[in-house]
Amino acid sequence: MNLIIRSVTMNDLDSVVSIESDTFEMSQEMTQKDMIGRIENYPDTFLVAEIDHQVVGHVFGPAFNKRYIEDEIYFKNHLNHKDDQYQTVLSLAVSPEFRKQGIATKLLDKLSKIAKKQNRKAVTLTCLPKLFSFYEKRGFVNEGKTSDDIPDPDNVSSFNMVKEL
Repeated sequence: MNLIIRSVTMNDLDSVVSIESDTFEMSQEMTQKDMIGRIENYPDTFLVAEIDHQVVGHVFGPAFNKRYIEDEIYFKNHLNHKDDQYQTVLSLAVSPEFRKQGIATKLLDKLSKIAKKQNRKAVTLTCLPKLFSFYEKRGFVNEGKTSDDIPDPDNVSSFNMVKEL
């Protein structure tokens, strides 16, 4: 497996939209609008995993000046600012046929290295309890229930996970 982790380009849009909409069960039309803004606004912290010229996963999020993600940053794209103290992860997704091969871990590691180089204090994300183990194994600490909850069809609360850099 020849895995490459690199910054996203607009040429990756269709692949990213497909992976994101399939993973999170969202419409491709809505996802495409979101992704265009994200690619334009923070391409340095929007990474893709590529195997044999095929995008198989991605991780993205803007820098933010608060320790915990707030709902607004899911809906309003903004540029990364050099003084922002935290790197967010709004999405981490890998195509089903490429899961359990370490790709998600490599994407998180690369984003963490970029965040450290940009002088961020920590990487922050929200997740559901079923993902605690995955993130804890990668250095994230559960800091409690979010105040802004990701809508979940099963009414399960999401939690703040933070990895100090």
